[in-house]
Amino acid sequence: MKSTIPIVALSMICIVLAAGLVVVYFDLKANIDSLSADNANLNSTVSQLTNLFEEAHVNQTYNLSAVEIYNQTEASVVLITNDRTDGSTVYGTGFVYDTQGDIITCDHVIESASTISVTFFDGSNETARLVGTPDVYSDLALIKVNSLPAQSHLLLIGNSIQLLVGEPVYAIGNPFLLTSSMTSGIVSQLGRVLLLSSLGVPPPEGDYSIVDVVQFDAPINPGNSGGPLLDSLGSVVGVTFAIETGNTGATGFIGIGYAVPSMLISRVIPALLQAGHYDHPYVGIQYDPSYTDGMHITNVTAGGPADKAGLKVGDVIKKIDGIQVNRGDELVIYLERYKSPGDTITLTIDRSGTTITKTLILGIRQTTA
Repeated sequence: MKSTIPIVALSMICIVLAAGLVVVYFDLKANIDSLSADNANLNSTVSQLTNLFEEAHVNQTYNLSAVEIYNQTEASVVLITNDRTDGSTVYGTGFVYDTQGDIITCDHVIESASTISVTFFDGSNETARLVGTPDVYSDLALIKVNSLPAQSHLLLIGNSIQLLVGEPVYAIGNPFLLTSSMTSGIVSQLGRVLLLSSLGVPPPEGDYSIVDVVQFDAPINPGNSGGPLLDSLGSVVGVTFAIETGNTGATGFIGIGYAVPSMLISRVIPALLQAGHYDHPYVGIQYDPSYTDGMHITNVTAGGPADKAGLKVGDVIKKIDGIQVNRGDELVIYLERYKSPGDTITLTIDRSGTTITKTLILGIRQTTA
């Protein structure tokens, strides 16, 4: 009997401990469930607000005046000074992306930087550092400062896919060091494709294009690069990065400006924050941009995704994932909007009058950086 007493006591202790653990478990589970429900409700609310915001934009049911747009965004647009390693100085624009001091600008604004400084609307200055590797294929870069002025809040990133030709847009930047200048205009066209070599980027990167570019007529000039292009609700629908010069050799605005679409901002910038780089999808083909009945393949890179999938020179891609392709640029825009390396796409191809289907696994576009 004496030997049974400790065993019974130990059993009782185990039962009490187990009961306590059960109580703790269910208490923790209830807290986790409550937090999950709160998070789900928050996500649902954000989603509803985003949908309402986008619906207001598409239907043009609510517009801010230019004065209102300027007043609500001025404090978030900055002057960037790049003292380069070769001793030269370049000026540009940027804008606040988040409350952690991250600022969006253009790659070509901070290229070859020795020191990058940021001047805010109130005249205060901060030294900035790069975040990750700037993305040459979208001309986007992210820099960070240690602190922001109290009035410098993040700017909301809009949806360039929903832009309409003819709707008003506004550019804020620092042309010719005329700080915090605002201009206005309209969206002139959408879905432009600009070859990087035409912007002075050497091969191999220069052989590719920035796609889905927003064309607009709000006047911009040297110093505007990296600044926000804003819609009538004050959200960022693009980053201004280039002006058309044609064959005039002009160094100032002649009526056509270009902006990197916010669609690319929403894909590239989070990747720079999380992974330090952004990987663009890669097919491994060249095409005739003037062809208007599909994507007419003029070259297939040996060993690339297209080559592995069995695509050939002379093939005409008619559909991608069941979506009609009227010209090659449409396919490239589709890939940049919705696809990533490792994704599988389905191509409907006209090969010498015969319709065939190929599946292709997208690769990673390489850079020399």
